[in-house]
Amino acid sequence: MTSIELHLGPLHAAGYNILRSGVRWLFDSGHYCRPNQIFAYCNITLEPASGRLSGPPPFAEELELQIAFASRIGGRVSANASTARGGYLSVRTVDVWDPDTVVASIEPDPEAGDPVGDPSRLRLLALAGRRMTDLAVTHSGLLPGWHGRSRGWWCEAGETPVTLLSLGVCDAAGLVQGEDCAFSDMFEATQTAAQMVYIPDHPLAPATPLLLDQLQRTPAQFDAIAADLKGFFERSTTPPTPNDLIFAGTVLSVMQRNPIRDGYSIFSANGLARLGPADAVLLSLAVEPNSILRHRKLGYPIHIMRHHQAAAGPAFKAWLTESFEPVRRSVDDLKRDYETLIDKIARTTGGRVIILNRMSTSGYEDVSSYLPFDAPMSETLSLVAAKEWNLMLEDIADERDLDIVDVDAIAADIGGGEHLPDSIHQSGLMQTLLRREVLNYLGNLPRAEAPLAAVR
Repeated sequence: MTSIELHLGPLHAAGYNILRSGVRWLFDSGHYCRPNQIFAYCNITLEPASGRLSGPPPFAEELELQIAFASRIGGRVSANASTARGGYLSVRTVDVWDPDTVVASIEPDPEAGDPVGDPSRLRLLALAGRRMTDLAVTHSGLLPGWHGRSRGWWCEAGETPVTLLSLGVCDAAGLVQGEDCAFSDMFEATQTAAQMVYIPDHPLAPATPLLLDQLQRTPAQFDAIAADLKGFFERSTTPPTPNDLIFAGTVLSVMQRNPIRDGYSIFSANGLARLGPADAVLLSLAVEPNSILRHRKLGYPIHIMRHHQAAAGPAFKAWLTESFEPVRRSVDDLKRDYETLIDKIARTTGGRVIILNRMSTSGYEDVSSYLPFDAPMSETLSLVAAKEWNLMLEDIADERDLDIVDVDAIAADIGGGEHLPDSIHQSGLMQTLLRREVLNYLGNLPRAEAPLAAVR
């Protein structure tokens, strides 16, 4: 079959010139690529066409901008070496985006089937990362660096992406971000226009009390939180270490944001546009603790998982110990928090909630008698608690618009011991099946009939 040249295709942003770096390859030239599999990428910047800005640029906080490339048909992809540039020119954006540029060529697999769209035009995955701190810069790889928010989007001309916001722990992160942490597995799995947004579970884990608090916290309340932490450090008998200051800074950075209300700038073949808050919010039941810390004076909740607390210094750990008290949470408390959050999201953004439930049968249980365990057994046996919590989600779904991804049933079907050995971290097959469920729910969401008006 005749080789096909692969062109960049159109990207537009009114009022800006789109510049790209040299192309960086993820595989050797001649590698066989599946349809829609990312094989190369470049860095991107949007430079004002007039040299002046009338306001803040659309991606002012997102210092990582990239475009990744995939062929619409499977086959062996050969690089156009002239697009690589090499050296710092593969980092620095120096070339104007030209839709006719040939990045590569492909020898199509005759068994691959017909592509969706023009096979000579690359399919583009746009990537953006908002750093936890502006100094967290790394130049190598897809979405490099330490990000407080990362996202990827894709759409064809005339399409508006549906946005999924992931607020969970590893079980949610893996199926949304994929193995390369750059959303390429989601991108490969669906042709439908979509945007995936990921907020990490560090330093604060997104338990429902924290998400509710973020939705209603005022600037004055945030100022009081910051002043309290600063005052504690000033009074501390142990001077704060660099680890204390970095940890405190990232906590405050997360606390002053509200990811559920976030809007998003995008650019594509449609031009520059602004998307509203997420159409769907993906949560994880596994992130919910049996007890949560509540500030003794200001009353706000905080939840930092133990393996992330290890990164804090002694002064910050002392602040957690002295300024907070643990509060137990019953199944009824958890149910009330979820119901309140679902209702608030529906009222404030119109978004729908998707929740991953918990694996409740590991296959390794060796309890022959439950008589030695005091009631309620869920306080001592995590798998019993998981069953109760899963049933609680079903009760909520009977009364509210809630989509449940049944991790428990999928793991039981394919073998939890092999594919979900610690009840949290999933195998590739498990992630593929969960991803399919999430995409099915996204496919049922209403979509805009026309793309949003371009931002000018």
